[in-house]
Amino acid sequence: MALGFGWRATYSHAARLQAAGLAVRLYDREGSVIAITGAGRRLVCADGGEPRLGATRGLGLRHARAVSWVAALLTVRDRSWVSDRELRDRADWRVPVFWPNSHGTHRPDAGAVVGGRRVAVEVELSHKAARRLRAILAGYEALIADGTVDGGLLYVSDRADVLQTVTRAATRVGIPASAFKARKLGQVQEELRRYVHARRDAAPSGVAYPDSGAPEPAGFGLGNAVRVVRRAGGEAA
Repeated sequence: MALGFGWRATYSHAARLQAAGLAVRLYDREGSVIAITGAGRRLVCADGGEPRLGATRGLGLRHARAVSWVAALLTVRDRSWVSDRELRDRADWRVPVFWPNSHGTHRPDAGAVVGGRRVAVEVELSHKAARRLRAILAGYEALIADGTVDGGLLYVSDRADVLQTVTRAATRVGIPASAFKARKLGQVQEELRRYVHARRDAAPSGVAYPDSGAPEPAGFGLGNAVRVVRRAGGEAA
């Protein structure tokens, strides 16, 4: 949906990336996942490490898929966004985490710019330890208060109980209701589908959209395909 062309072209790119040793395709009950390889990373001038097993298995894979839905929606809505991997080199997006006798930092799962304002995005599919959750949210409260994250904080989950817990914790640490939003993953997915269908329906006759089986756009190439895999979901798409 985010690439903006047909599933046949998408699958063709996936097969070509795999054949070239630039990506690996894995499967589980929910379908398949494409993960960039060390050779793929080197092609885009990144580190040459192989994908972490945690990113392509179990909860890590579920998390990567969920983040990819959020990233796809941001892309379709023409929002500028930064992935978790890209945030590793962005000190301006680091969230302070304060413990009784020490302090650390935390990164959001994605950073977005909406209307010129920065929004931090967290995808939470399971309960965090209460103490750690409060420490992270307190760090966000500080960044919201000083204007660093002036667009607020968005939490996305496929579990209503997780969103309820996070919302209560955000209130307790003092994050204003106007700066905090919780959304179900299903809502993100449905909004993305609506945007894609609306664009398809509004397209002039002869213009192909994602579910039409359109050929790949001229000049897209393997290099760009690798960059898409690298960005989406941090390590897996």
